[in-house]
Amino acid sequence: MGIRTGLDYVASLRDDRRLFIDGRQVPDVTAYAPMRGVIDTIAALHDAQFDPALRDILTHRSPTTGDLVSNTYIAARTEAEFQTLAGCFHLRALRTYGLMGRLTDFMSGFLMDLAAGLRLLGKDEAAARAQHVVEVCREGDLQVTHALIDPQSDRSTLAAPAEAVHVVERTREGVVVSGCRMLSTLAPVSNVCYVGPYYPRKPGEERFALAFLVAMNAPGLTILGRESFHHGESRFDRPLSSRFDEGDAILIFDRVTIPHDWMIVDGDMAAHNGLLGARPGYTAIQACTRGMIKLRFLTGLATAIARANGRDRTPRFQAAIGELAAFVGVADGIRTAAISDCRARVEALAAGRPMPRGDGLTGPEAFGNAAGAAVNFFFPHANTKAADVLRMAAGSGVLAMTEADYANPEIGALMDRWLIGPNTTAEQRLKLMKLAWDLTGTEFGSRAGLYERLYSGDPEANAQRWFQSPVVAECEAMVARLLEG
Repeated sequence: MGIRTGLDYVASLRDDRRLFIDGRQVPDVTAYAPMRGVIDTIAALHDAQFDPALRDILTHRSPTTGDLVSNTYIAARTEAEFQTLAGCFHLRALRTYGLMGRLTDFMSGFLMDLAAGLRLLGKDEAAARAQHVVEVCREGDLQVTHALIDPQSDRSTLAAPAEAVHVVERTREGVVVSGCRMLSTLAPVSNVCYVGPYYPRKPGEERFALAFLVAMNAPGLTILGRESFHHGESRFDRPLSSRFDEGDAILIFDRVTIPHDWMIVDGDMAAHNGLLGARPGYTAIQACTRGMIKLRFLTGLATAIARANGRDRTPRFQAAIGELAAFVGVADGIRTAAISDCRARVEALAAGRPMPRGDGLTGPEAFGNAAGAAVNFFFPHANTKAADVLRMAAGSGVLAMTEADYANPEIGALMDRWLIGPNTTAEQRLKLMKLAWDLTGTEFGSRAGLYERLYSGDPEANAQRWFQSPVVAECEAMVARLLEG
């Protein structure tokens, strides 16, 4: 089939999925007003694929069908292919200002990493099923999300809770699973969901060691969406909530049958536990691109706000915004490193070699994954810092009037006289303040801040994993060498 129009995408959501939001069942998510904004945003991305000016950036001919398909599924090997893949990720993140963390772009890279990683682990049958899933999603131009985390029934242990998704039966039609998974961003407006590992399983937990794809309208699947953050305000008053509120959901499986060719890993502990460490890094290119674009947007908004109230002329805010500009430069470099690292890994995989490591003389002996470290720590830090600078630049000005106030002739005239800034009209200043408030103070903004910190999982657990990395031993060995003279 290949690429779909926005109308095709919207129609695909009318599939009788079992979705609940705010305590009520939503029989047709396309008719649910709070989610029309994000649906329209995604539909516009589908339509962009048909724009002659963007077609080469966003699409290519499928290697299996010859149809036009999304460039987010390019299994890049050459320098030109990597630049095409990265350019597609860049444009799509640019059109959403880096504010949608789980666009299907993320899962395109994730699924390609999954197939390549299973091949690297020698799990050829599982790799073939993963490749089949890639082709299902690519050829159908599907919106894909994921659910990787067990329910929070007992966070004192990493052991699989009884409530986690697990096998209850195997039939001729497929594997029957029950249980719960969280936190599935974009689930209410996606077509399919990947359910797979994030934390390792232990011996005896084989029935929990699963990786599979499921349709959002699968019989027995219930989608419990969080409350929506767009409550009908205008785009003037809620410029972000009205367009980019992805939605998050908990998925409850009650004897859901997963077709055999969509069940990628079923009880194979080596495959389950090795997946996340055996990826070439397509996902990281997308994640670093999105993080970079969001950082640029936050830096730009902090600058515009500072200029609107004259703070751009003070040393304090020049220094604060200058630091953000330096972060943008670092982020650009990290994105370049993510592309380079992934290409090196892909070349090694194709040649049957281990993942590349330095020699300790011309480069670090351990292969330090700059993109992984950045996604875990740099982007959460930089984007959180940028949001703080934005808050301080705006100050109490974000507690602003509404579009309705400005439209009132009596009030608007007063605002035009008194609520202005240096070379800034009252209307432009109000638009900037409403934008700043939506990004930092509304429900959408609060969720964005939390999401940025938890985007790649529990920061403490991530740090503990990095403590076990060979980078730590290599750094410590330098001290030993000096002391041994």
